[in-house]
Amino acid sequence: HALCNSFVDYRGHIMGAKIESDMRAELFEHYQKLSFSYYDNQRTGQLMSRLTNDLFSLSEFCHHGPEDLAIALLKLIGTLIILIVLNGTLTIALLLFLPLMVAHAFYFNRRMNAALQISRQRIGDINAQVEDTLSGIRVVKSFTNEAIENQKFAHENQRFVASRSDGYRSEMYYDTGMIAFTQLMTIGVIIFGGVGIARGSLDLADLLTYLMCVGILVEPIQRLVNFARLYQEGITGFNRLMEILEVEPEIQDAPNALELEHVQGHICFDRVSFKYHEDFDYVLKNISLDIQVGDYVALVGTSGVGKTTLCSLIPRFYEVTDGAILLDGRDIRQISLRSLRRNIG
Repeated sequence: HALCNSFVDYRGHIMGAKIESDMRAELFEHYQKLSFSYYDNQRTGQLMSRLTNDLFSLSEFCHHGPEDLAIALLKLIGTLIILIVLNGTLTIALLLFLPLMVAHAFYFNRRMNAALQISRQRIGDINAQVEDTLSGIRVVKSFTNEAIENQKFAHENQRFVASRSDGYRSEMYYDTGMIAFTQLMTIGVIIFGGVGIARGSLDLADLLTYLMCVGILVEPIQRLVNFARLYQEGITGFNRLMEILEVEPEIQDAPNALELEHVQGHICFDRVSFKYHEDFDYVLKNISLDIQVGDYVALVGTSGVGKTTLCSLIPRFYEVTDGAILLDGRDIRQISLRSLRRNIG
C-alpha cells in the first residue's frame, strides 16, 4: 500500500507538471499571436497571473482530482455494499443524510467558485501593480513617489485579502457542514443501532462492525470534499485560461496571402484614416503619402498627433480604418504578416 501510494504520488505530480507545462506553452504561444489592440486594454500582471497561478491550480486538479475521485468512489461503493449486507435497514437510514449533504455541497461550491474568480482577478491586479511600479522604478524614485506607490499596492493588497476572506468563509461553512453530517451519521447509527439491540434485531458485534465500516466511510467522503475544492480551483483556472485562448487575433493573414520577394520599398498611404476603437475619435484622417524607394522621411509633430501610430500601421500592428497602404503597389493586407514584418527594418 505504501509503495503504491509513493508511485501514485510521484508519477501523479510529474504528470501534473507536464500538463501545466503544455498548457503554459500553448498559452504563451497564443499570447504572441494576439494583436496590439488586445494588449492596449490589458494589464501585464493579469496576463502573468493566468500564465502562473491559474495554470498551477488547473494542474493540481488534473493530478489529484481523478485520483481522489477514483479512490473515493471505490471505497465508498465497497463500504456501502458491506453496510447493506450487515444491516440494510440501518444503511437506508444512513443514506437519508446524503441528499442533505449533496445540497449543502452544491450551494457552497457555487459560493466558493464565485469567490475564487474574484480572488484570481485580485491577485492579477497585485501582479499588475508590482509590474507597473518596478518597471518605472527610476521615475518613482526620481519624483519621490514611494509613498504613493505603497498606497496603491496596499489598496490592491487589501482587496485581495477581502476576496480571500469571502472564499475562506464559504470554504469553512462547506468543510464544517460536511464534517457535521459525517458525525451526525455516526450518531444516527449509534441511536438506531441501540434501538435495534433493544428490540433484538441487532446484536452488539454487528453494531461494532457496522460502526467500524462507518468510520471507514468517512475517509472517502473527505476525499470527495477535497475533490470538490480542487474542482472549484481547477475549473476557475480553466475558465480564465479559455477566456484567453478563445480570443482571436484581430489581424490575421488573408486567404492565399502573398509572400514578398525582391522588395523595393515603395510605400504609399492612399487616403488612410485610423482610430483605435470605433467609439473613439480619428487619430489619422484622410492621410495620403507617397514615399519613393530610397527616400528618407521625417515625421515631426507634438506628442500625440499620431507619428508612432502612422508608423505602426505599416507592419500592420493595427489595421487601417479606411483607405489602404501599398507596398510596391500591393495592399499590405494581402501580404502575409510574417513576410511583411520580416522585410521591415
